[in-house]
Amino acid sequence: MTDKFKNVSMNGRMAYTIMCVESYLAEKFPNKDWTLICKILWQATSSNWGDWSDIYSSVIPDVIFQYEEYSNEDYEGILSEEEFQNVKNLFSGITKGIENDPGDEVNYMLNKPFEMAMVYEGTVIGDGKESFNIIENAENILKKNGIALPDYKKVLFSSADEHNGWGNDFDGEYLSIILNKEQK
Repeated sequence: MTDKFKNVSMNGRMAYTIMCVESYLAEKFPNKDWTLICKILWQATSSNWGDWSDIYSSVIPDVIFQYEEYSNEDYEGILSEEEFQNVKNLFSGITKGIENDPGDEVNYMLNKPFEMAMVYEGTVIGDGKESFNIIENAENILKKNGIALPDYKKVLFSSADEHNGWGNDFDGEYLSIILNKEQK
């Protein structure tokens, strides 16, 4: 595991983690519209993770299920009231939003990119071993479900030599199997 991502930036590792999440969602729930969630997910590769994690964390099941009703204070600038309801409906019946529970696979997988951002927020990357564990946990859920792993070679372009290991920002949406489904 460590060898294949050793020279990949944190941005590249985040992209691969998102690719794992998308593979899971597309395979397990192909008839659901994951577009909004994926658009927010892919913002991670082109923005500051600290800012991105504030936005993304508000749409993961264990957080959004805490709100019975839309709140301008908590969601203004992130989701409209209609989008808020759509996201809650999207998750309804497929997750209970139980944090850190591998048995609640939807919430568990959707939390992996957030974990990646949180473990490195305000830190120096060092060897990045925490990211390897997060990736491995995501891959294990895919394997458990018989879902093919994404092609890690697609993120090799994002070098750990760039920006002290963080890598250059890039628009990762081109790597999305969900956002680019119409083009295939």
